[in-house]
Amino acid sequence: MNVLPQDRKLAAELYECCHSCLDRARMELRNDNIDAADRWVKEYQLCKRDLDKLVRRKKEHDRLVQIVRDMQKKGVDLTIVERGIET
Repeated sequence: MNVLPQDRKLAAELYECCHSCLDRARMELRNDNIDAADRWVKEYQLCKRDLDKLVRRKKEHDRLVQIVRDMQKKGVDLTIVERGIET
């Protein structure tokens, strides 16, 4: 899964949550309990939303790293840029 190293444990837990919720939703459907299945689908959507946030955070991180690399290749002194941001 493409997430930041510090997010891997949470991402794995959310991934398992997604699977568990879908399994439970299927089980409730097999038991003709549509309302309970719907609740599990909503729970899945919450877990999936949180997992998607972690993936987006990694993409944004990677994008920023690439910007820094591009600036360094062009000879931009990033310490000057950093000092300018702090003031």
